[in-house]
Amino acid sequence: MSAVHRPSDETLAAFVAGQLDEGLALVVACHVEADPASRQRLRDLQAVQGALLDAADPVAMASGPRDVRAAGQGSRSPASAPSAPEAGMPQVLRPYGLGPWRSIGIKVAMRRVVVPDAEARVFMLRAGPGIALPHHKHSGLEWATILSGAYEHEYGRYAAGDFDEADSSHVHTPRVDPVEGCTCIVAMTGNVLFQGWLGRLLQPLVRL
Repeated sequence: MSAVHRPSDETLAAFVAGQLDEGLALVVACHVEADPASRQRLRDLQAVQGALLDAADPVAMASGPRDVRAAGQGSRSPASAPSAPEAGMPQVLRPYGLGPWRSIGIKVAMRRVVVPDAEARVFMLRAGPGIALPHHKHSGLEWATILSGAYEHEYGRYAAGDFDEADSSHVHTPRVDPVEGCTCIVAMTGNVLFQGWLGRLLQPLVRL
């Protein structure tokens, strides 16, 4: 697995510094677990951060969200139950509760990922081969790590291990690989805003 799309430097630096919402950080951690190049970038940033801390005056540490910066090493909140091991599941997801798969359209299903301290909504999305999702944008952030299969849209093709970092400036129409389908984990702030007359008809029916 060789990722083509990776988090921005700003996103990875915020991840290392523990400044991301836990839901967003979890999706980044899934990518880091899958991609050796991002793990190396993470180690480089951690080394820089460590050097800066060594040079700074000591201060008391504030409490904060659970630390998922080291991929595969998440800790469990008492409010969530760990998921049962599943084939192909990122190790970093195992401390989190997973809801059942439920259909949200033809050949499209989702399951919730229980991240009690997160402001972002976190879920896994599975789409069958050849599905075209409606043309849409977002009122906030939509970060995704592809777990298997692939999809493509106006900004490129995203396959297993890739990280798709979209914000309110992105408008896209994802088209799922016609052979493999696609499964990804998504963290979302704000809402999905469908475009066009068909999107306006669908908007009241879709709650992600």
